[in-house]
Amino acid sequence: MSEVTIRPFRPSDLQRILRICASELSADAISEQRFTRQVLLDPNFRAAGMPVAFRDGEVVGFCLAIARQTPLENATSDVDRGYITLFAVSQHHQRQGIGSQLLAAAESYLRDQGRTVVMVSSYAPGYFVPGIDVNAYANALAFLKKHEYAEVYRPLAMQTSLSDFATPAWVLERAAKLKEEGVAFLAFTPELTLPLLEFARKEFPGDWVRVVRETAGRIVAGESPHRLIAAMDRGQVVGFSHYENERFGPIGVSQSQRGRGVGQMLMYLTLEAQRAAGFRVAWFLWSDDKTAERIYNGAGFKEMRRFALMKKGIG
Repeated sequence: MSEVTIRPFRPSDLQRILRICASELSADAISEQRFTRQVLLDPNFRAAGMPVAFRDGEVVGFCLAIARQTPLENATSDVDRGYITLFAVSQHHQRQGIGSQLLAAAESYLRDQGRTVVMVSSYAPGYFVPGIDVNAYANALAFLKKHEYAEVYRPLAMQTSLSDFATPAWVLERAAKLKEEGVAFLAFTPELTLPLLEFARKEFPGDWVRVVRETAGRIVAGESPHRLIAAMDRGQVVGFSHYENERFGPIGVSQSQRGRGVGQMLMYLTLEAQRAAGFRVAWFLWSDDKTAERIYNGAGFKEMRRFALMKKGIG
């Protein structure tokens, strides 16, 4: 059997990599458009960070490693971290050491970028899933553990049907009580732009400011204002909820306002907006079991995937 060559990604590799994604990452639909948007157009992507394996002139595997080059607005620095967000080897070439070579090349790239920790986890803004799907990719989970990656956490993804969705009576009662207390729920208007951005900046450091900014821009350009709903308490933003097509979230309420039912109202209003827009299901990629039990189970959300977030020191 011929030797394997590992080299950085080239544009001519794209279609062959997409074919490997389609065959080996069967639980994740990664189209050419999605790959281009989330990988090639990512300002943090570098060709050297995606080693590609060749045998007899054919692509047989690849590994995508990201070292952040452009700081994420309003987020804690992660200059010590690198991320692995996609990894696949063609089935007929597995268990031949190719995956180990690709992983070593990816880790070497991250080490050269000054990273001391590698995360197989969510990465804003361009991640696909928040870790390894423990059911769909059990072999990958075992492979990473063999290479000294340790599990940190197991988030779950959930989904609910919207075809027979209806807001429960208790939610309507809570909404009436909140209204008496001075809380209003408003679909996005241009006047809410700065208050929402400031709320996200203050309460949820990370990628949520970008989500608010980009969604507001798309609403102004003609998309539904119900894609972004604000909770207002006496004129101050205390929470918001968002959707993009079938994807629900992010959703957040200020620490001081939790326990009043504001989050439940935002969730149900957003699910209603998704249903009105014609979507038959709503889903999200990340929650923990406590939050699922406290909020999402009551709205009919069911676990659809479970992930392992993983970590390795390379310093």
